[in-house]
Amino acid sequence: VGCASHVPQSSLTGKVFELKIGESLSRQVVNVQQGDEVRWINTRCGPVDISFQSLEGVVSCHKGFASTGWGYLFGAPGPEFLVIATVHSNDSASLCFSTSGTYPYTVRMDTVATRKAMRIDGIVKIE
Repeated sequence: VGCASHVPQSSLTGKVFELKIGESLSRQVVNVQQGDEVRWINTRCGPVDISFQSLEGVVSCHKGFASTGWGYLFGAPGPEFLVIATVHSNDSASLCFSTSGTYPYTVRMDTVATRKAMRIDGIVKIE
């Protein structure tokens, strides 16, 4: 079934690893196996954006992510393709990785107190 819209018991071929997004990430580095599902859950009151550099040929399933050519909007040095998800409050987005490697990502959100954007970096390591 893969990355379903409701919380499944397991992913396509492996385990589900949940990362909760609040004022910080529950884990900034997650180590998983090929075929495992990484699920980001937004526990904040407002939406958050999760972005990766191009993951072409790396993802075996996804929920909530889309690929764009708008890397320049997020400070990329040119028209790089990003994989982005906007995750609303109490919702989630997921990726399953099929290729070993280290994949950095960024979570962007607005802070309530300062009304400014906040950025948290994380890493998914696939063994």
